[in-house]
Amino acid sequence: MDEALTTPPTFQLQFSKQIYCVEFSPYEWSQHLICIALAEEIVIGTIKFQDEDETVEDIAYNHFRTFRHKTRPHAVAWSPETCLSVVPKVLKFCVAGADFKIRLYCSNISDNIIWEMEGHKDYVNSICYETEGEILASVSDDHTCKLWAVNEEGRCISTLNLTSPGMTIRFHSEKPGKLLVGEKNGLIHMYDVRSQQAIMSLDADIVPLMSVDWGSNPFKIAGIAAGKLLLWDISKLSLPQESSPLHIEGGLIVKFSLAYDHLVATIGRPDNLLKVRNIKSNEQILCGQVKLIGGITWHYELPYICAASDREIRFWKLDLLILLNDL
Repeated sequence: MDEALTTPPTFQLQFSKQIYCVEFSPYEWSQHLICIALAEEIVIGTIKFQDEDETVEDIAYNHFRTFRHKTRPHAVAWSPETCLSVVPKVLKFCVAGADFKIRLYCSNISDNIIWEMEGHKDYVNSICYETEGEILASVSDDHTCKLWAVNEEGRCISTLNLTSPGMTIRFHSEKPGKLLVGEKNGLIHMYDVRSQQAIMSLDADIVPLMSVDWGSNPFKIAGIAAGKLLLWDISKLSLPQESSPLHIEGGLIVKFSLAYDHLVATIGRPDNLLKVRNIKSNEQILCGQVKLIGGITWHYELPYICAASDREIRFWKLDLLILLNDL
């Protein structure tokens, strides 16, 4: 695709090594934190934009801590227990690595604890904390979903068997105890964590299903399969709304905006294009490009979408007037 047809990033941050994962904290009390996963280290920093602090010139990034990580990271997840405004400060997150292990990092700044959680027999594709921060869920190419008691040194408390590789896992802040699992064969299940039973199932009927997400509206589910964006309204139990192909060689990631539930971001091939779509008007409002795909993440409340691109992080600011008019 001609780069002239894409929107250049609003801001960029350069790093010395390739970035494999990037994730803003999705919680109000830690929204300024960003996790940047490099090949053998995890960098934690803070991000501030001029939108929230007039003393900032465009964007302000400050390095906070760096943690050693033994292997290439595949996924990261912030704990809701993370908060730097309390005493002592609490920094807590998990990283899934290429050695099939999940590492829990817990720091009060003066002391660091790292627990290794073993049990998966293949690559871990997605990890997610439940809203209280006591349970971590993971899905893997080994056809399992595992639940871990992260306040008990990462003890595995349950294993759910899947019918194909697990691609994405999501808890919802407004649905306590409910877990969404997307499988590569197109099946999407909502589980009750207590009973460990599926209470709802969806079928994309398109493969491979590479990613799913749950919007701030708990009835809205999005998926990306064979380059098409699929949208479900589970309150109506209808077939998914299906887009024309957004990524003709396959989409890889789909994510709802945390602040604007009518915005969905996808990224895929060819050309490693990042696309943001207004699902109310069915219009594309942004098309950006990255060099090597290292994940996408939305800011908790500001109209920024962020993507890792080889050795840099690219930030796009969406037009707030357009967003407000579409609400």
